[in-house]
Amino acid sequence: MTIHVHHLTGCGPTPLAHYLKALGMLRLVAEQRDPGIRGWWRNESFYIGTVLNREDLLRFFLEDYQPTPLIDPWNGGSGFYPRDNRDGIDAIASSQASRFSAYRQAIALGRGLTGGLARPPKSGDEKNALLRQCRQQWRRELLNWFEAAVVLNAQGEPKYPAMLGTGGNDGRLDFTNNFMQRLSELFDCEHPQSPARSTAHGLLEAAFYERPEAGLGQQKIGQFLPGAAGGANSSTGFRGDSLTNPWDFVLMMEGTIVFGASVVRRTQARELPQAAAPFALVASAAGFGTAAEADKTRGEQWMPLWGRPSAFSEVQSLVAEGRSEIAKKTASRPVDFGRAIARLGVAKGITAFQRYGYIERNGQANLAVPLGRWAVKSQPHQDLIDEIADWVDRVRWAGTDRNAPASIGRAARVCEEAILACCRNGNDPRRWQDLLMALGAAESQLIRSPAFTCKKRQRPLPQIGGSWFKAADDGSAEMRLALSLAAQGGPADHYRANPRDPIRRHFLPLEQKSLGTRQARFRIGNEVLADPPEVVCSGDSLEQVCIALLRRRLVEAGQISSPQLPLVPVGSTAGSLCDLVRLLDGDLDEARILALARPLMAIDWRSLSTPRSPRRPDFETLGAVGVYGLFRLAYSPQPVRVVAGAEPVAIRLDPSIFARLADGDLPRAVATATRRLAASGLRPHVRHAAGSSALARRLAMSLAFPVQANDTAALARRLTRQTVVESSSDGPAIPEVLVRQEPNQQEAMPT
Repeated sequence: MTIHVHHLTGCGPTPLAHYLKALGMLRLVAEQRDPGIRGWWRNESFYIGTVLNREDLLRFFLEDYQPTPLIDPWNGGSGFYPRDNRDGIDAIASSQASRFSAYRQAIALGRGLTGGLARPPKSGDEKNALLRQCRQQWRRELLNWFEAAVVLNAQGEPKYPAMLGTGGNDGRLDFTNNFMQRLSELFDCEHPQSPARSTAHGLLEAAFYERPEAGLGQQKIGQFLPGAAGGANSSTGFRGDSLTNPWDFVLMMEGTIVFGASVVRRTQARELPQAAAPFALVASAAGFGTAAEADKTRGEQWMPLWGRPSAFSEVQSLVAEGRSEIAKKTASRPVDFGRAIARLGVAKGITAFQRYGYIERNGQANLAVPLGRWAVKSQPHQDLIDEIADWVDRVRWAGTDRNAPASIGRAARVCEEAILACCRNGNDPRRWQDLLMALGAAESQLIRSPAFTCKKRQRPLPQIGGSWFKAADDGSAEMRLALSLAAQGGPADHYRANPRDPIRRHFLPLEQKSLGTRQARFRIGNEVLADPPEVVCSGDSLEQVCIALLRRRLVEAGQISSPQLPLVPVGSTAGSLCDLVRLLDGDLDEARILALARPLMAIDWRSLSTPRSPRRPDFETLGAVGVYGLFRLAYSPQPVRVVAGAEPVAIRLDPSIFARLADGDLPRAVATATRRLAASGLRPHVRHAAGSSALARRLAMSLAFPVQANDTAALARRLTRQTVVESSSDGPAIPEVLVRQEPNQQEAMPT
């Protein structure tokens, strides 16, 4: 037995009409001629393997094809009422050809249900009663068609899957009546054998093999083929006519039957009616560039593509099990569906999904708009999204309130966009960084709407695992500095697994008892978020935020008489001198550092594996690090062990140094710092410095970033000499005078 492989270039994943045409052709050949036919997708086309050669395949549709009876007597315009177009239905009902025998029986059944009606049912009860009669009386192909077009819930009320509009019509366009009209155009219904008309052969080849052919009709095709819908700017003139190949419409409608096998089993979907159809989802503006929140839409449907030759029974089973699952729940939104795809939570054998949205375009017409292709492949780190998915959903639902600030809805959408990007390409750390920044921005928007956030009982970003840093770590200095800024705690927390006094409380009004727990909570006061004095870090300027953080910590240090700065790193998260010098020189993206640090503060530090060790500093290449080193030593969060085996040197905290530095007075800040270090037993080589106020504030900013203890000791050995214990320096002596005017500018100036 010879198997012939046909490359059907006229059947592709897009538009929807061509996708359904491929399934319709596969179904008809399998059911009426060759049960062993196989179909698969490759290179943007549909392939079939069958015992039929090209001539046999064309001959089957022209001579032996028996159309599936598709009727919708519950709709006006269906051909069952006096004012309807009756050309197609009358031609088939009066035909004597055997190919239309099942159709004639279906038409008679429909006329029996509507014989006493002069108009289509308008009221809900009247139409619902007719729908229930159809559901009870119809069998086989008619029942499959009904389940593809209509879903009756437990109360007998109809819901309409988006693919077929509102039960088989879209506005004034009735799909079944047009289906019968296209059949009457392709076949001579008055002839006893109903042969194909002379133009049908060429049009069939055009439908299968995408070859040019004259004779396209000006009939409507509805939402399935937007490019042929006609309208303004669709041709060389001001308007273009709708041009349709009758075979495209016929085979497309035959393909819709495939999506009716398991509709009823999914009526428990609680989101929207269209969620009952296979692979149908609630619409979302996330994931495609032309989206707008104001778009009117009936939902989305993600059409499966498979690369392995499959029998129609396998395809039917795949669609009948048309669902995806995430966290043991059926995915009902694009974000959940994308997560399920990334974790292979879909039916086996699918290689990709073509995403469609049923969106109102071109006036009030609905069109099946392609929204992108999603490959089915496993992506790393997808379990991390489980930690924040519920929180994003809560923000999204809050944003749908009609009184919600528009910024909250936009922030939720950006989060969903970022989640989909991680599901599509989970190997790219920058995608995970984008997601972290989107989460931090959404949390900040909640703070900016204190009354609304309190009313909707929103919560801060929940505690996340340390693997988030691993997923987002691209080896950049910005990522390392963001981690070192975020992973800091109070004075008694040095090298603890989890800080008892995290700096997150300076960014958000948090309940004290919820700090460091899985579910942090906002502090509430007078039906709005509280405004405690310790929340001082706001805005988008890294310099301002860091200075405000240091000022608040110095105030609190005075309240508890802390001898050192109460900002200590967690574990080995402290940054490196190399990164800090680049930050001072203005070589880094400061906005990105701050945007990453905000969400990283939610990490459960007990789950953070040791980050990659920062690059060891080379003092010969760091340039004039002396001024920074003075202030770093003056604000070391722990005593400095200059020489191994010697007693560490405790440098008592002096808030005035930072106050002068933050005010832009670099010379006085240096003078005060040298006196404090000398009084502690360390005599600085650098005695005087001059520089701009901008440089002074940047030096103040840099003190919010901790460095490793051994780097602090190296600074002490290089920049100072001990009063009691002398030690050799790591390099040439630092000059007594150091001037840094602006980032990237250095100049020596005599005292």
